[in-house]
Formats: sequence, structure tokens, C-alpha cells
Amino acid sequence: MPFAVSLIAPSSFTAPEAVADGIRGLEALGVTVRVAEPLHAPRRYLAGSRAHRLAQLHAAFDDPETRAVWAVRGGYGAAQLIDGIDWPRLARRAKPLIGYSDVTVLLDHCHRHGLPAIHGPVAKAAGGLLSGADAERAVVRRQFEETLALIQGPTSLDYPLTPYADAPASLEGPVVGGNLATLASLVGTPAAFVAPPGALVILEDVGEPYYRLERALWQLVHGGALERAGAVCLGTFEGCAPYGDSSLEAIVAETLAPLGVPLFSGLPVGHGLHNRPWRYGATGRIECGRLSIAG
Repeated sequence: MPFAVSLIAPSSFTAPEAVADGIRGLEALGVTVRVAEPLHAPRRYLAGSRAHRLAQLHAAFDDPETRAVWAVRGGYGAAQLIDGIDWPRLARRAKPLIGYSDVTVLLDHCHRHGLPAIHGPVAKAAGGLLSGADAERAVVRRQFEETLALIQGPTSLDYPLTPYADAPASLEGPVVGGNLATLASLVGTPAAFVAPPGALVILEDVGEPYYRLERALWQLVHGGALERAGAVCLGTFEGCAPYGDSSLEAIVAETLAPLGVPLFSGLPVGHGLHNRPWRYGATGRIECGRLSIAG
């Protein structure tokens, strides 16, 4: 059934042509896109001042005609908004916030405040429905169709997953996490990420050499973010330069060793072509090489 969404820019500035392509892609799927004007009031690399981005976020949640609030992109800036958000105001018209990367921090805090959130493709990625190879467009379409299904109601999805070393055959817990660099940047701040007991923590990143990934994970581990985690599940690490013959899985396993947290990899989640959506905080179950997440 057709419905409307509100587009917001809580982080970095996005080129107008990329926004336009994303809107056309969503409209091709039958979605009505409502955009506050101006979407951008550029300030350095940000989409606007903190006040501009906060006003846009609140207005998007206030809109009674939309079913979800969709971030146009990540980048940097979402963490600046946390202490200025009127959470009771957002709860009056609770609707899922959608995005990933820098938007990870907003997804986590929506979940903490009892609001729905979906870790999934940003709105500008819908431009991939309009051009490129047929196979790539099919991947993008599936991901957006799954995201639209999650907006409309309970939908269970499952994803391939590979255990590392002696990881247990089955586990269950809330699914949280997101971009590794973003989560690491929050350690020691009031917005710091802390995995709930038994959580299945998904991590992904882009463009970071392995030593930076190890540094970010070390910061999470020794900052106490993963002390109660049930497992770490690696998504994609697009464009992350390896070091010698060291595998990322081996580096992560070594860093997690003091906590005894099991490791899995191979999730089609993150930057790049493969970024399937999942409902933040929903119950996930790992079994038989699959991660199933309840709607």
C-alpha cells in the first residue's frame, strides 16, 4: 500500500543531484517523499547548523502524514543532536527512523527511548534503482523492498552468517550495533554505546585500514561497550585495506579474546552494494549458519 516518508539530513551535506535521484528511486517504488525546505543549509561539511538539523528532525516526526523518517545519508554530525532531541515529542508520533553509518548513533538512542528504528540503506541509495547493471539494481531493489516491508509491520528476515573458530552453533539476543568507527567515537561521552546483555552486536565500516579498525574495536572493548555482549557479527568492510596476510576476523577475534565474546562474519550489511535492513533492537537468533531477526 502506498505511503509517505519524511526525508531528513541529520549529518553531512549531500549533493542535490544525489538527493533527487534517491527521491526518484523511492517514488518508483510507490513511496511519497516529503522533504522539508530547505533540506540543506550547508555549514562546513554538515547539512546545516545543529539547530537546523534538530528542527528538521522534530518536524519530520511531527508530520502526521508520514510513516517513517528516512536519513538521506550519513557522514558526520548525528551525535551532535543527541542532547537536543525532545524524545517525548518524537514518541507522540512514533515512527521508525531509517539509516546507517553515522546515523547509527540516532538508531541506538531511538531504541533506548522505546522508539522504532531500522538499520538500512539511506535514502540517496535508492538512486541505485534507476541506473547500473540489472543485477546490481535487483540487489538494491530487494533491500529497499525489505525496508519498506519493515516500515509497514512485523517482518522476519534472515541473513547468511559464518561462525569463526569455536563460536557456538546457536545464540539469541537483541540485535544492535552498526558502524564501528561511529560507535568507537562515542566512548567516554554521554551518548556512549553499551551493548545490552546477550546482544548480537553487528559491526561494519568503510574505507578504514585494518589498524584503524583494530584501534576502534580496542576502544569499544576497553571502554566497556561489549562487556555484556553475546556475540559480535561482522558485516561488510568495504574498501578497508588489509595488512599483510592478517584476516580481519583474526584481528577482531584477538581483540575480543579478553571478553570471551564469540565472533561471526559474512553478514550482507554495511557500505557498498549489499546492505540489507534489520530492525534495531529486535530479537535475533543465530542457528545453522543463519541470523534470523524477528519483525
